[in-house]
Amino acid sequence: MKKAIAVAAFALVLAPFQIAKEQNGGRVVLPNPNLLRCRSSDCSQLWSENPDADAVLPTQIRVDVVHNCVYGFTAIYDKSVSMDAVEAAIDERYKKWALADFAKSHGRLWRVESEKLVIQLSTANKKDEKTGFALAGTKMVIFLPFGARSACANP
Repeated sequence: MKKAIAVAAFALVLAPFQIAKEQNGGRVVLPNPNLLRCRSSDCSQLWSENPDADAVLPTQIRVDVVHNCVYGFTAIYDKSVSMDAVEAAIDERYKKWALADFAKSHGRLWRVESEKLVIQLSTANKKDEKTGFALAGTKMVIFLPFGARSACANP
């Protein structure tokens, strides 16, 4: 168990150093949603797919953990990555769960009933930059299981 957590932590530490060569040229890769409620060696599978050499990877992934269980994470993509590219990557897998009320807003929301998770896409603003959360213009994709922290209560 400790090995799995160590491997996951090591993978997350390396994530910021895996910078895409061309931010607008490759396919956007999302983090693996199976990391949510993760308590085993599954935690070591950081990406949702095997990225190509020109893939656009997040510049940073922030993980929320309680009692050795991942209950949420935020993938931050460089501001040179378009909102449309990130949205298309999410829609490729989750389009039917996109909430129509958010289609024309600055952020988008997907409620994935089958996987019991919510995905939020937004662009960081100056307030986010001022608080140190993210640089203005970066794209943020937040993954949360239904129930957020409480989703980790039952193993």
